[in-house]
Amino acid sequence: MSDMNRRDFVQSLPVLSTRLALGVATGPLVALSACGGMPYLAPRGPRERLVVDAAEVPATGALLQRPGLEFPVFLRQGEQGGYTGLLLRCTHQGCQPDPVGDRFICPCHGSEFDWEGAVLQGPAERPLARYLVTREGKDLVLTLQGEGR
Repeated sequence: MSDMNRRDFVQSLPVLSTRLALGVATGPLVALSACGGMPYLAPRGPRERLVVDAAEVPATGALLQRPGLEFPVFLRQGEQGGYTGLLLRCTHQGCQPDPVGDRFICPCHGSEFDWEGAVLQGPAERPLARYLVTREGKDLVLTLQGEGR
């Protein structure tokens, strides 16, 4: 049996696919990713913003995915209390890095990135694209702009 990437995994779940297609999330946890059990959350908000309840984001982080977003966004609270939002698109050739242990590893050519998006090992030379994360009451808001859009 071959390994399944996250996009295939998400598309294989009829209930999840229907909820994502409708933009409806009846609960915070949508599914677990195929690698590492990292949860996927279905954010709300207009196209240029991803909005999730801060209480729904586990300490280990979560992957945000919705229709129209080609790659998931990794959201995690840092040691200083702020949040990091990273586009999971390798800066080498555009593959989707997978969370493995304490880093992201690109399955295409082996680039590795830390939880802050910095390159640990090439061939990628640039860090993962970051998004501004702000807090609005109980919500975390990621503003999508630039390369990550």
